[in-house]
Amino acid sequence: MAKTRFDIRKDGEFTWEIFDTATGRTVVIDGKRYCDLPLDSADVMVDLMNSEGMEPDEERLH
Repeated sequence: MAKTRFDIRKDGEFTWEIFDTATGRTVVIDGKRYCDLPLDSADVMVDLMNSEGMEPDEERLH
């Protein structure tokens, strides 16, 4: 199985964030931080991001 660029991890009791596996930082794309998400939304978004080959905003990684 190939390593993916993005993955999810818990960031609250019931919320998840999408992070860049290369940097370990929360992903920011077009100024939007991908955090505080319900699990089902984070799971769908991370699959989409990995399949589309999206690139995070390098200057705004948190």
